[in-house]
Amino acid sequence: MCLRPEEWINDGVLNAHVYYLQEKGSGNWYFPTYMAEQVQNTRDGQLFELAVKLRRENTNRFTVGLKKCEKMFIPVFDRIGSHWYLIVVLPSDKKVEIWDSLPGPKYNAGRYQQAERIMKVLDHIYNEEIVNYFEKGWQFAKFNIVRTDKARRQVNGCDCGVFVMNWLQDIECRSHGSNKFQHASERVRIALSLLKNPRNRRLKEVRESARRVVDEQLDKLVEQKDPFIPHHPIARKPITRSQAK
Repeated sequence: MCLRPEEWINDGVLNAHVYYLQEKGSGNWYFPTYMAEQVQNTRDGQLFELAVKLRRENTNRFTVGLKKCEKMFIPVFDRIGSHWYLIVVLPSDKKVEIWDSLPGPKYNAGRYQQAERIMKVLDHIYNEEIVNYFEKGWQFAKFNIVRTDKARRQVNGCDCGVFVMNWLQDIECRSHGSNKFQHASERVRIALSLLKNPRNRRLKEVRESARRVVDEQLDKLVEQKDPFIPHHPIARKPITRSQAK
């Protein structure tokens, strides 16, 4: 329901998106929203303990080592601004990009600080791999943090989650026109892509339910002996019964 127009995207939908995007053997690592959330909720002196917990949780999430990681995608929810944005870590470039569709002087400093704290936690999580496979002194905490100028801006107060989901799927934005980020149909596209993903365990159930609805509507059509459906929800114009099938 949060994918309806002008609704805020919640963490459940974002995490489903993250789960579907993560592929075995991929150099792109997608972190769930609770990673950044737990960093926000943890004091500086307790970040190491948090990292130990996150290390256990991430053991089976990524099937290639840190040395082969090309990008890390970390969605973040700014509670002060009630806003989703995306942190992208580029290990080979030693750079961190902040993808933010609604930056502002009131929030920018806090979002930089959050990125710095997440980098410290990553150093703790992957300390063993860093020591074994990277040059001496290599640290996430030393990465250059920048606000990318490639991030499109939202024109309302509710589409930040849509922007983050699109960036997660296509960080270069090759498949998204400039208007797709704001259009209500983009939310429909996202909903359908989540629904029809082969890893959706309830896909068969939803298809059967949809088939029953279509059959019921066609039965009503036959009873009325009306060759047209006057307000078809997809076509939005009269269509014949054969087209409805």
